[in-house]
Amino acid sequence: MNLTNRISIGYNKQLNFNVFGGFDPELANPFFSVDSLSCKYWATDRIGVEVIFGYFTAKNDEYGGWAIDTGAKFHYTIIPEEYMNLYAGAGIGIIPVHIDYGDTEENETGFQVMGFGGVEFFLYKLPNLAFDIEMGLKYIDIDEYAQFSTYGGAFSNFGIRYYF
Repeated sequence: MNLTNRISIGYNKQLNFNVFGGFDPELANPFFSVDSLSCKYWATDRIGVEVIFGYFTAKNDEYGGWAIDTGAKFHYTIIPEEYMNLYAGAGIGIIPVHIDYGDTEENETGFQVMGFGGVEFFLYKLPNLAFDIEMGLKYIDIDEYAQFSTYGGAFSNFGIRYYF
């Protein structure tokens, strides 16, 4: 589908990290999972850019904190089809994190880079509603915590958006 000069707003779970206090071995828990809002713009029928923003806050009996998930992803359509586009791309993200341990507080800023392939598809007769899913590699670095992993391939790693 040709999306030249189209812009969309939607939900995205592809620029995220899943650690709260992961840079402290005593607190290494899968606690964060930032869902994000995204805005995607296609400058041409092949080249698109996506801006992502998410916020997360959590607290338990021992500690609490928040994180902001900001980033950009660059898309290149490899195979355009009538109701689907197969694309590849790369993304970067900045991750400010604040953790309150009760007696001390810690502020860190990390980053994330990723390379991916994905598919964005449209339902028949609904040309403004898009769904996408991506799979790829990502590297996250926050303070002393570093993670290199694959991502995607699960229902929870999808996006949904509306094109104007």
